Amino acid sequence: MRINAGIFVAGLLTSGAVLAADCADDSGPRKALENYITAMQAHKFNDAYNFVTSNMTDGKSREDWAAQQKLFYEGGEVNILSMDIRKAQGTDDDATCGAKANVPNILKSRDKFNNQGTTEFEVYVTVKDGNTWKVDSQETLFDAEGVQKWFPGEKVPEFKDQY
Repeated sequence: MRINAGIFVAGLLTSGAVLAADCADDSGPRKALENYITAMQAHKFNDAYNFVTSNMTDGKSREDWAAQQKLFYEGGEVNILSMDIRKAQGTDDDATCGAKANVPNILKSRDKFNNQGTTEFEVYVTVKDGNTWKVDSQETLFDAEGVQKWFPGEKVPEFKDQY
C-alpha cells in the first residue's frame, strides 16, 4: 500500500494538475474581481480603475486607461453578459493567500464580431495593496487542459459557423 500511495503522490506532483488550496478567506480577492467586472460590465471605466493595479493598466493614468477601455468596449460593442467567480486559491508563492490569490472566473460576453456570444475561462491574479485587494493580471485559457485544471468538469464550447 505504501508503494501505491507513493506513486500516487509522485504522479500528482509531476502532473501539474494539482491546484493550490482554496483561500481560507477569499472574500477580498473575489470582491475585488466582482467589483472590477461589474464596473466593466456597466462601462464605468473610471470606477473599474479603482479595482486594478498599475500592472493591469500598463501604468496608464485613470483618464488614459478609462478612455482606452471606452474606445475598445464601444467600438467593439462589447457586452459582458455574466460572470461566474469561483473560489480564490493560493498561488505558488503565496499558498495562504496573505497577499496574493488566483481567482478563476467564467465570463460570458458578446461583441460585434461574435454575436453568438462566447464563454471565456479566465484566471485572474489579485494582490493586496495595503488593506485593499486589486486585480493585477488576467489570463484567458484556450486549451482544454488548462480549462480542466481550473474548471474541472467544464467544457470549452464549440463555435459553429464562425469565420
